[in-house]
Amino acid sequence: MTASGLWLVFLSLSFSGRSFAVSDGFRRLAGCVEQKDKACIAACLEESPADRTPEYFELAARAFMLLGQNQEAVKSIAQAVQLKPGSFDYLMEQGWIYQRSGDQVSAIESFLHASQLNPQSSAVFYELGMSFFLAKEYERAIRHFDHALLLDPKNDKAEFMNGVVEIWAGHLAEAKLYFASALRLQPHNAHYLLHYGVLLAALSENDLALKNILEARKLDPSNPLTHYQLGKRYRLMGKLPEARQELEAAVHLRPTLSPALYQLGEVYHKLGEEAKASEAFDKFEKLSQQEKTEDEDPIDVNLEN
Repeated sequence: MTASGLWLVFLSLSFSGRSFAVSDGFRRLAGCVEQKDKACIAACLEESPADRTPEYFELAARAFMLLGQNQEAVKSIAQAVQLKPGSFDYLMEQGWIYQRSGDQVSAIESFLHASQLNPQSSAVFYELGMSFFLAKEYERAIRHFDHALLLDPKNDKAEFMNGVVEIWAGHLAEAKLYFASALRLQPHNAHYLLHYGVLLAALSENDLALKNILEARKLDPSNPLTHYQLGKRYRLMGKLPEARQELEAAVHLRPTLSPALYQLGEVYHKLGEEAKASEAFDKFEKLSQQEKTEDEDPIDVNLEN
């Protein structure tokens, strides 16, 4: 899904006098977060300094997010905002954490406060659009994405998300225009290329669809959904060996991708490999009967169809 880049920005701090001990702990935790070393992060959080600053709480919030401890992240960023209530960056970070934790009401409140501090920020209106999208308030989402584009016509993420909303509304021709605009701004974005390719396939523009999905695979070969979509395309084209290769790659990368297992079973059946077909269909059936443990990604859910 499209995330704020704020949490990837490390603060540049100066250290002196009595703050040195705190700065040393901050530096250790910052290093662990940068390396995404979860064991290191957990150890640093256990040894958190007694005299903590807003900068520390903000960093700790990002650390908790990497550990998947969203509620602890919410608490930590709230302390940072309380200590430094006029910080645009902290309010954006707070909104982002609420957004990723599923609390869109609180996310919108934080982003609105941030927009009052910097009404010319395209990023804050993009994030407001994202939270309204995740709350399934699509018209309000589009209004905020459009305002983000008004402030920054080069905001490719807002162009892309307008396309996603149009797909949800069933307006495929309009979505095509938005995706094309996003790709003009970011022509090597594998995620955009994959979505654009799948949309083109739905519009029966099959040659161009295949071209875009192949380019997405070249740029990001580790995405199972790209292999799945290529496998589907090759199966429809009657290229069964190629379909088998792509679908096997999809299942290897994500063994729980049940649509890929079903498609793979169909390919095995057409290739006369009945034992493998039966095994793939059995796995598909078992996965279909299981309750989903995670919410579907509302942006990428159409890629699994």
